Amino acid sequence: MSMNVYRNRLSYDFDSQGNTTDAMVGFNGLNDQGETAMATIKVTKEMLGEGKTFDDVSNKKITELAKQKWMEYIQPESTSTQQ
Repeated sequence: MSMNVYRNRLSYDFDSQGNTTDAMVGFNGLNDQGETAMATIKVTKEMLGEGKTFDDVSNKKITELAKQKWMEYIQPESTSTQQ
């Protein structure tokens, strides 16, 4: 069983100089059992790579970074401890 995940929102936040400070990416997911998952993930400038700004990165790349971050929440590394 797999979940079909798609982006349903992408928005940007700006500072007083008009520079993009972060992006918010919304996801929805639905599987064939009727189960759903939803998330809104913040992509920060630090996640883009050394010296890159949001002007240097495509919407597709921002979405990929957000999806990776979401998956880290869902499937943390086995070395982390969970309560």
